[in-house]
Amino acid sequence: MCVLAAALITMPDVALAGANTAVGDMFCTVALWFTGNAGKGLATIMVTVVGIGALLGKIAWSVAILVGVNVAVVFGAEAVVDAIMAGSPLTACDSAIALTPASSFPMAIPPPFSPP
Repeated sequence: MCVLAAALITMPDVALAGANTAVGDMFCTVALWFTGNAGKGLATIMVTVVGIGALLGKIAWSVAILVGVNVAVVFGAEAVVDAIMAGSPLTACDSAIALTPASSFPMAIPPPFSPP
């Protein structure tokens, strides 16, 4: 535990999340997947199917309500975080970072093997 604390003290960017990092960019990309067009489409299909199932009596109404609440939580999470972080110098995910295609990042490709 002390080693972890010492490591975080020596790396203020990680400890305070003061700069964009690869891990932070990855989390922003995943968040964009859930709240982007694909996530909205899947949520629409999910709510529709569960609603029809509840109307036909195949799914309990409590399950249908829980699905609706979960969709509201997923799509409302960004607003909650923004409200909590109001006035903070830290910013939310930059859409330019989250939308950067993976092909634009340089990949470390090892050199081909050559026998001696």
